[in-house]
Amino acid sequence: MLFKRCSSLKTVIQRHLSSAKPTLYETLKVHRSSPDVFIQPAETLFVYPYRTSVFGGQIIGSAMYAAHQTLVQDFPLHSLHSYFLAAADNSSAITYTVKRLRDGKSFETRAVTARQDEKIIFESEMSFHRKEQGTLAHQAVMPDVGVIPPEQLHSTRDRFRDLLNDERLKPEFRPFVEMALEIPKRIDIRHCQPRDLLRPSPVWPARQLVWIKAIDPLPDDSHLHRSAIAYCSDRVLLTSALLPYALNVFSPRIRMQASLDHSMWFHDDFAFTTAPETQQSSTEDEFLKPVRRSVDIPPVPPKLPVRADDWLLYELECPIAANNRALTFGRVWTRNGRLVITCVQEGVIRCY
Repeated sequence: MLFKRCSSLKTVIQRHLSSAKPTLYETLKVHRSSPDVFIQPAETLFVYPYRTSVFGGQIIGSAMYAAHQTLVQDFPLHSLHSYFLAAADNSSAITYTVKRLRDGKSFETRAVTARQDEKIIFESEMSFHRKEQGTLAHQAVMPDVGVIPPEQLHSTRDRFRDLLNDERLKPEFRPFVEMALEIPKRIDIRHCQPRDLLRPSPVWPARQLVWIKAIDPLPDDSHLHRSAIAYCSDRVLLTSALLPYALNVFSPRIRMQASLDHSMWFHDDFAFTTAPETQQSSTEDEFLKPVRRSVDIPPVPPKLPVRADDWLLYELECPIAANNRALTFGRVWTRNGRLVITCVQEGVIRCY
């Protein structure tokens, strides 16, 4: 057993330091081995240099990618609910098994189980909904206070690079910063109100605004863009729980931080054309009658293609942390103010 663990750790380190860096698309892609079983090669699995487990956002995004391959009709995903059950490393492939729970006229439902070495590491249920038009349409207004355009902000990678010239950086932390800069450039993260990486100041309320986007251009595949945003969504969601304290994920007092679950609701179909799809319209859709509305409902911004490789504003908050667990909420907005995704995640954070 000890030999196996040492061998696995050596493989993890070698794959992290390898010059071959899979793109975001390659890290999300899975390969079909049978009609409802998909394989994710070990060489595409991403592990942070200061951790030993595969990044949860990759598992979520790849499970979504696998589930959509089994759809009878090309319905867009509207919700997913998932649990992280055990840690995975990148010493061996991950297998995604899809179970077809329902194939209806308006909804298709899938359950995805991810395994590594016969151990279940992740479970998720997903619901896909036929594109419909309705008479009820409203949304909250996108935040405007404290929102700084991403072009005026520094990326997280640039802020880490600046640490190498910061006199406050202790010698024992320099290798950690250098390893962080070796992380493959797959997504760009820019905080509107960035905290000092070495001496973070407490902030209340526990709320932050972050711009996110995939760095490499992605194909015009709506399912892929949803998977890519799911990947991005897991990167910073749980960090909101640390805002009220002089801590961040790199603080030595944080001994454990892990996602327990992850839920997402997609309010947009991510279609790359705004033309009406009459073949999917029901008879009821064709005879919609207006409903008396409140005059206070703000206008809904126009629908535009939602792309993971374009800037999206991620609004994050943590209303409660207790019993070594934190509950976090996220809302994803397009630049023109359309609310396209809502996220919820609970995680375990042990601080000593």
